[in-house]
Amino acid sequence: MPTTLPPCTGLGLPREAYVSEKVFDAELKRFFYTTWLYAGHESQVREPGQFIRFALGDADVIIIRGRDGVLRGLHNTCRHRGAQLLGDSSGTCRRAIVCSYHAWSYDFDGKLKGAPKMGSDFDPTVHRLRQAEVEVWNGVVFVHVGGGNPAPVAEQLAGVQFANTDIARSKIAKVVDFELTTNWKASWENALECYHCAVNHPELGRIFDVDADGEDGQGFPGGPEYIFIENTLRPGSVSVTPSGQIESKRPYKCDPEAGIERGFLQWHRSAFEMIASPDHVALMTYKPLSPSKSIVTQTFLVPEEAQPGAEFDPDELFDMHIVTRQQDNALCEQIYAGLRNIAYSPGPFNGSLEQENFRFLSTYRSVMGDIIAD
Repeated sequence: MPTTLPPCTGLGLPREAYVSEKVFDAELKRFFYTTWLYAGHESQVREPGQFIRFALGDADVIIIRGRDGVLRGLHNTCRHRGAQLLGDSSGTCRRAIVCSYHAWSYDFDGKLKGAPKMGSDFDPTVHRLRQAEVEVWNGVVFVHVGGGNPAPVAEQLAGVQFANTDIARSKIAKVVDFELTTNWKASWENALECYHCAVNHPELGRIFDVDADGEDGQGFPGGPEYIFIENTLRPGSVSVTPSGQIESKRPYKCDPEAGIERGFLQWHRSAFEMIASPDHVALMTYKPLSPSKSIVTQTFLVPEEAQPGAEFDPDELFDMHIVTRQQDNALCEQIYAGLRNIAYSPGPFNGSLEQENFRFLSTYRSVMGDIIAD
């Protein structure tokens, strides 16, 4: 796919894109509420009544397994007076979803089960919870909060195949949240290039080819909105671990003829990364809180049979990702301090080592439209 330079300038985004409340509000509505967003892993919602919550801006969705086995997204607002129904980030509802305000109760499919003292002429069938679209892709749960009829995730990520990592038959082994004083785009743009890696990631540089930049003028393989490659590890390294080797006694079962695949996905519209190694999978999300605040979340998966302690050490297995993330967090907060400076104006990208930033900017500008002006 040819690289697309930003319109007019060939530079990065203007200062206002990172500091403006107007731009931030438009990003929620145009960029995030109109696409699929990572919500969790299917292992968290295997049984009826099990739920996870997705919250971003003013969107708040309960993703719950129904008694019929179907996974649904239910907007987390009571149909009576609008009270939030569930406050926990995950859990299990035993009999129903019950509003603590007036005790209206809903079944796991969103149907209103009970509305105390509402009278004989009250029709519960017209007061079911409003739904958001939910889809499971490779065991990963995505939610679409904006309504409409979105194209399936698999269609949007056509060509992305994790052939040797059974992500669906995994479980969450560890989750780490980092709340940062930076705009989410500063972190995402940093993740798209390794121009900074040789200087700032010495540990990663021992196992990772920090000079890899994809085909000149085109970047890495992928589609208009995503990158999908085999991790560019150095010869002899097979996993994103401190040693570069498999650090678990229970790795994923790989097809020897296909080799050890290390799939690496970056999906711009969802600000979502997936890095699959033979012994674990790292998921990263970049969630905006305000123009100056964001949360980066690392979620680590292992094969569902793998036992922590006996078969893998969570501190050792995921350490390379966490150390690199901590280093990037400090960089991104430093970047944002400079972006806020009234003297900031965007400089030129490195045409080789920052090629993927062009792809993101093309996607971002096409969605944001005239809200971003050079």
